Formats: sequence, structure tokens, C-alpha cells
Amino acid sequence: MKKGFTLIELLVVITIIAILAGAALPYVQNYVDESRQAKAKSDLDEIARALIVYESREGAYEKATVEDLTGRYLDRSPIDPWGVPYVVATESGIVYSLGPDRKDAVDGDEFAFDNIEVSYIPPLALVSVKWVDKNKSGAVDTQNVQDELHLTFSRKLASNTDYIGTELGTLLSNINIYRDTANPEDFVTLDKIVKDDEPNAKLVGASKTVVLPLMKSGDGPTLFNGKYFIAGQDKIAIADNHNFIKDNATPQNNCISNQKVVILPQ
Repeated sequence: MKKGFTLIELLVVITIIAILAGAALPYVQNYVDESRQAKAKSDLDEIARALIVYESREGAYEKATVEDLTGRYLDRSPIDPWGVPYVVATESGIVYSLGPDRKDAVDGDEFAFDNIEVSYIPPLALVSVKWVDKNKSGAVDTQNVQDELHLTFSRKLASNTDYIGTELGTLLSNINIYRDTANPEDFVTLDKIVKDDEPNAKLVGASKTVVLPLMKSGDGPTLFNGKYFIAGQDKIAIADNHNFIKDNATPQNNCISNQKVVILPQ
């Protein structure tokens, strides 16, 4: 005589399966979420590499979408795992996904909390400082022609080179020149030797280099016992993670601070 399951036994089995499925569901959901985030990160890395190659060959990438990369630099125009196109923030040097909520810039935040982003250009940092002896005197001075300081950064400071005019005073007061001594507090701010209304100050080199003429003799105080600085010894650093010259960049270009760079002759 064949014996089958009773109704009660079937109900018990179904109940056990339901309990196990309910217990496993969060783990399955987490796995799906992690897989989607991993896919987005992989896509973003691929797009970032394409942007690097594009900018090395054709100059700055200027679109908020990846459409100009498709064909030569990307095989396709990918969308993120949540069905939304990836976004290129050209002023910030990042490419990002809006994440699971498909939203951006919530309540004034730079990005929604769940956005996934990858940088395709280095963080903003001061990478070199050069003294340019414009008058060929062999000394740091302003005889006849003003000598210059050229501060070069790792990335573009603004797309509009005229923008420096409104930000120069703030910029100079957030840059320190350090005397090469044992005292770490032996420094002055750059505005002590560069006029904040100097019309010759400008951005060059694809807006990565700030050209700053030295203050002429008699226009104001010099530093360090009457000398502007000593090339090859004194150093310059950005103070307090200053939010540097920007052109409504998102997120804002906070500059790496307290990274001292030696002033070298050109």
C-alpha cells in the first residue's frame, strides 16, 4: 500500500520552505545590489580609461554624457544597472552613476548619497612652483620688469580664464611661503609679495598654471629680511584645504593642503 503525504505534512513542508526563503531573501537582495554596484564600478573604470585616452589625444572632454566616446574610445554607450546613463562631471574630473535612487544633487548636496563615482583626472593639488627671472638679473627682484611665480596644478582650475580676477585675493591669502628653517611656523602668505589687483595675473597652460607677477619695490612689504624668497630652498603650500578657483564645479575642487612644493627657477 502506497503511503503519500498528508495535508498537514504538506503544510509543514511548505511552511518550512517559506521560512527558509524568507530568511534567504535579504542575502539574495544584497547579492543583487552588490552585483549591480560592481557592474557600475566596472563600467565607470572603463569610461574613465576612455576619458583619459580621449583627453591625451583630443584635449579636454566637454560633454556631460559619454556619447562622444562611443565608437573610437568605447564600444558602446553604457547605461548603469539601474537604467540611467552615466554622467561626466567635466569640471570635477569624475564620471558617476546616480545609483539605486536614480537621483542627483538632493537638498543642495553635491551628490546624492548613493552615487557611485570614479575620478579620471588626479585630485586638485599644487604640483610645481617656478620662479621666472623676467629681467634676467639673476636675482629675485622687480627691476625694470617684474619677476613672476608660476604655480602649476594637477588639473584645470576654471574654464574661464577671466575668473581668476574675482578670486585672486582669496587665492593669495590661502597660499603660504615657508622659509627653509627648523621652525614650521616660519611662513608668510603669498599676498605679501604679489598684488591682488595685478592685471597681469592670469591662468595659462589649459588653465592649470597661475602666473603671478611679484609686487614692485615700494608697493608693499617684502618678506624674510627684505627678500622675496630663495629659489631652490623656500617652499609653497596651500593652506586649510582651500576651495580653489572654480567655475561652478560639482563637486567643488578642494585642493590638497599642506603639501609643500619647492620654488625652483625655470
